[in-house]
Amino acid sequence: MKSRVMTLLICLSCCCLSACRAKGDEAPRSAQREAPSQERAKPELSVVSAARSDLLFLYQDKEGVEQRAMSVAEVPEERRAQVQVVDLARSPQERAASAYLQIFDLRSADEAGRFKGRLVPREAREQALASEQALPDQPPIVLYTTSWCGVCKKARRFMKSQGWAFIEKDIEADQGAKRELEQKARRAQMQLGGVPVIDVGGRLMSGFDQAALTKWVTGS
Repeated sequence: MKSRVMTLLICLSCCCLSACRAKGDEAPRSAQREAPSQERAKPELSVVSAARSDLLFLYQDKEGVEQRAMSVAEVPEERRAQVQVVDLARSPQERAASAYLQIFDLRSADEAGRFKGRLVPREAREQALASEQALPDQPPIVLYTTSWCGVCKKARRFMKSQGWAFIEKDIEADQGAKRELEQKARRAQMQLGGVPVIDVGGRLMSGFDQAALTKWVTGS
């Protein structure tokens, strides 16, 4: 009789230990299941149209080499099906750049002139674009210009040839850009004498000095 009681007690003890282990194991598994819900929320998709001048377009040429453009017109028609678009008007944090890429089809726009796009997880960019599509490691650049300024055009051509991402703002066509530049000049205690004025990470360059600009952007 005693042996039966002892056997029963041993069985009950084993069951309790087994149950404790199961409960202890459930917590990590539950935490693992909940992890996806804690992922960063997807950002809003940018509005992309041919009228915008503050977008950077990244695409692959026929040889698979990454090319950059500052307008839809600069992207070859045969390369417009899958183009990464970087909204330079938004900060990397706002567009969750570390987690997502914006891929757009620039072949045709809707009635409002907008192109269709989608968000792609950054880790899936190889499947989306077949190669690395990263922004250059550079400070933000804003080029203040006018339509008639020859030096502005020279500065624009040079920056494009270097593959730098920049926003161009015409201070005659855009009064908001003019006020913005005036405020920056006051803060920098700089006397405005014309265009171009180039803002490189908060430093203002009046005119265009190729060597100095390269040093400001690249640090070398």
